Amino acid sequence: MDRRSLLLAAAAAALPGAARAQQPAEPTYEGMTFDSHGKPIRAIHYRPAGPGRRAAIVMMHGSGGRIRNAGPWHELAMRFAGDGYEVLTPLYTDAFPDDGVRPQRMMEAWRDVGEHAIDWFIARGVDRRRTGMFGYSLGSYVAVDGALGNSRAAAAIGLAGGVDVYTPRRPRRRIPVLIIRAGNDTHVLPRNTAAWVEFLRENDIPVDVEVIDGAGHLLTPPEWAEVFARSAAFYAGNIGRPED
Repeated sequence: MDRRSLLLAAAAAALPGAARAQQPAEPTYEGMTFDSHGKPIRAIHYRPAGPGRRAAIVMMHGSGGRIRNAGPWHELAMRFAGDGYEVLTPLYTDAFPDDGVRPQRMMEAWRDVGEHAIDWFIARGVDRRRTGMFGYSLGSYVAVDGALGNSRAAAAIGLAGGVDVYTPRRPRRRIPVLIIRAGNDTHVLPRNTAAWVEFLRENDIPVDVEVIDGAGHLLTPPEWAEVFARSAAFYAGNIGRPED
């Protein structure tokens, strides 16, 4: 290579965009609000770097959960966005503050947040058949029970949940459900997760069950990575399949 070519190459490498162009694009995210029964619900909206799968996931946090751009919940949302999904992580307690007693009207308000988050995606062009719910602990009940109620979500995942969280309602809809259980969970006991699965199957809900061996209710980073892998496989076979 002659001196002129070397100089041109060096100049190109010095351009601000040159190094970035060689790096894979990252998902983006921003804080936003949407409406649920006249109340503003705070959320973070995550987007894949490109067109992605043209599918969307609503993630419902656990008891006492918060939404922020750090920690395992944020990292899980980023993983889903990196896998091609749009994601919303609503702070559903904005609809009804959690007092620990959790009367029916509170649970209904929380389920409605998930329903309205799905509607938010649909209103922006996402096919309802390509929308899914995800929930952890208390949020697992909110996500799955809500998805089987009035929601238009096409699939749902419940992580570390069971009948001790709340008594499930008789489903109004039949959509695929994945229940992920932490193998050593002492907060939501295995028998209570099993009772939930049995209830769903008795009501003709197609349910798969996965177990994260050795995991407690509070998951470690490698266990969250395993949750993502199993969830991603489930979503890819349902809402994330290639479009016709």
